Amino acid sequence: MDIVTGFMIWAAEATTLGVLLWSRWFYERQPFYLSWGFGFVFHGIGVGMVALRGSLPEFLSIEIANTVALAGIGLWIVGMMQFDNRRLDPFAAIPALIWVAGMFLDPVRETFSYRVALYHGAASVGYLILIGAILWGENHRSSTRRLFAGCIGVQVLSSVLVATLVLVSEPSSFSADTKSIWLLFTAALCFVAAVMSGAKLINERSEAKLKLLAVTDPLTGILNRRGLIEEFHRLKRSTSHTGGMLALIHLDLDGFKQINDIYGHQAGDEVLVAFGRIGTAAQRGRGSFGRMGGEEFASIMHVGDTIEAASVAEAVRTTLKRQPILVGEHRIAVTVSIGIAVADAKAADLDALLSAADRALYKAKTSGRDRTAIGTERDVYVIPAVDNAHPGEPAYDVGMTQQVAALRRIAAIGQR
Repeated sequence: MDIVTGFMIWAAEATTLGVLLWSRWFYERQPFYLSWGFGFVFHGIGVGMVALRGSLPEFLSIEIANTVALAGIGLWIVGMMQFDNRRLDPFAAIPALIWVAGMFLDPVRETFSYRVALYHGAASVGYLILIGAILWGENHRSSTRRLFAGCIGVQVLSSVLVATLVLVSEPSSFSADTKSIWLLFTAALCFVAAVMSGAKLINERSEAKLKLLAVTDPLTGILNRRGLIEEFHRLKRSTSHTGGMLALIHLDLDGFKQINDIYGHQAGDEVLVAFGRIGTAAQRGRGSFGRMGGEEFASIMHVGDTIEAASVAEAVRTTLKRQPILVGEHRIAVTVSIGIAVADAKAADLDALLSAADRALYKAKTSGRDRTAIGTERDVYVIPAVDNAHPGEPAYDVGMTQQVAALRRIAAIGQR
């Protein structure tokens, strides 16, 4: 098989792959499929036009053909940036611009070996940029990404060797260039390997997306019950050696049914989304916030002590109370009742924490709502909140712990 036939086969395969990527774009509407599809089609058309030299005018089979092929490499770079949701950089245009600039030089434009060397030099630069886009993207330590970059690296090496050989042997046409043809076949094999690595990278992304959907609440975008359970086990593993405590904070929006009845379910959904943002902002790297179902939410977090957990819970409660949620023309006042359970990280049991937090939440509800309560193995304590105090309210429970008393002082300071 001669090199021209090889070019035609390469062009047909690249164009076919581009069409397949376009069809995938119609299904998923991800922009990187469109860019990669155009990249392969451009590259295939360009290589095919080069192979048809003699049947096409030289301007088309040389200047235009190689520009189109190199533009295809640029589109691969663009697709990789889109794959990682990165800002598009103008570096993607460099390979084609190198070729266009080189063709303004008479010796290069008029000499076959110089043109071949220029093309492969420009392609090498494009492949190096593509390697950078692969390795500097999300999850850059992925073995698939490294394999992908390695296959592209062989492409770079092959292109550099071809450029060197044609400069040394100075062939006058493809038929006279017998030394670099084997390197081109090697590059073709690595090209196929690179395509397979890219396909695996796409599959891994799809699997990660499905896994994320499985642990994410579709309305609020925060963790669902399954995600919170996984987060509990992750935090327990990560804190088992460093010590500390794990807190489970159970939150329930007060009177949520009335919000749906008065303002409609769409307004109720917007309230849930807004509260999800408030709860997430309060975590500050301690843990994760999620939706258990309906109007019930929960937070799994690493804390130093019970006071820290209660302080976070009170911050969420008071923030929600003081900031009515805007839904269209309505300002909806919403409050939340909260139950807290805390345990040593090494011995923490999720079922026990859920049970204690549920008992505390029930106590907060029956004590007037818009309150925070702490559940222990023996009792439940409602945190005295100054913003809920009314004239004639009975004195605080004499049996409260010193921690609860400290929380009373914290609440009082926050109201000054």
